[in-house]
Amino acid sequence: MDFAQTSDENELLRATVRSFALTRLLPEMPRWRTEPFPRELIRELGDMGLLGIKIPEEYGGSDGTYASLGIAAEEISRGDFNVSAFVQLSTIAAMLLSRGDQTLRARWLPAVASGEAIVAFALTEPGVGSDAASLTTTARPDGDGFVVNGEKASITFAGSADACVVFARTGGPGARGISMILVPLDAPGVSRRVYKGAGGHVTQRGSLFFDDVRVPADHQIGAEGTGFIGAMEAFDFNRALIALGCIGAASQSLDETIEYAKTRMTFGKPIATREGVAFQVAEHLALLHASRLLAYEVLALADAGRPHTTEAAMCKWLGPKQSVDAIHACMLLHGWSGYGTDMPFEQRMLDVIGLEVGDGTPEIMKAVIAREAFGREFTSYK
Repeated sequence: MDFAQTSDENELLRATVRSFALTRLLPEMPRWRTEPFPRELIRELGDMGLLGIKIPEEYGGSDGTYASLGIAAEEISRGDFNVSAFVQLSTIAAMLLSRGDQTLRARWLPAVASGEAIVAFALTEPGVGSDAASLTTTARPDGDGFVVNGEKASITFAGSADACVVFARTGGPGARGISMILVPLDAPGVSRRVYKGAGGHVTQRGSLFFDDVRVPADHQIGAEGTGFIGAMEAFDFNRALIALGCIGAASQSLDETIEYAKTRMTFGKPIATREGVAFQVAEHLALLHASRLLAYEVLALADAGRPHTTEAAMCKWLGPKQSVDAIHACMLLHGWSGYGTDMPFEQRMLDVIGLEVGDGTPEIMKAVIAREAFGREFTSYK
């Protein structure tokens, strides 16, 4: 199994996306703290084929591999970690929307692939984070459609998405009562609130409020009661994409630090000759490489149709953690200049820290690993 994904085709993809990230995204990264991320750039991602990798060709995608997604997420993050969220969310949307009826697929999949539409994923609620099976948002059947009521919290692209896959209770308690409903976010009764955060400004994370929002019956995705399963399946592969996005940002930081250390002089010599500097970089290179291979193993397992829940939890815990540590070291090795906002380390570190929490906290990842190791009868939650 080629965890490194080193085929000629994948190497070409890596080189192309890295070039785009470093020339198009990296120079503009500071702007998006205070300015809206432009739709033109999202459409550029679509034109490059990066948003439709898992969308069938008939709907404008390339029907590619999960490994290709990993390369896209990792290399985009060298330019701007936050932009990798568009690859993640477009893939999740494509996977879920492909379970909808033909009309729904024809309306939304080409728009997602081209970057014309952003579709969010709304599972978390104010009182329901890791215990997603306890969500309280409802989608009540009414005539020829549903009426959706509730609040979703900490939703990526809450401020900018055109539609959202809402996980809502259509039946009884627990996971079996949850279904997926596609809600256009320009529908009457929808409102939004974008959070102020330390990082992740491009992602417009926030809350979505649904007050008697009516949607047609054909906007239900998949069979009733299958929503929770859909959410969990999306989490597994996406945890590898998150890890690789974090690793991409950290790897770029290390590359920049290596070049800096070759020219920064102390006591007549470059600091690259100081073991206190060089050994730090060496350790982070090794730890990131190991984390990276684990993430690509997850995607290789996904491409092979094999279970990968444990490995996904491992890389989601390990990748962000090692990346935060590496970026922090790069910031310190640059001295006071690394601490300034005119260099990228502070923003990268704040952005990556957010994904230590998002899509599963470290504690939940360890709980998943332990549950799979010891068996469900020995876990503190089911």
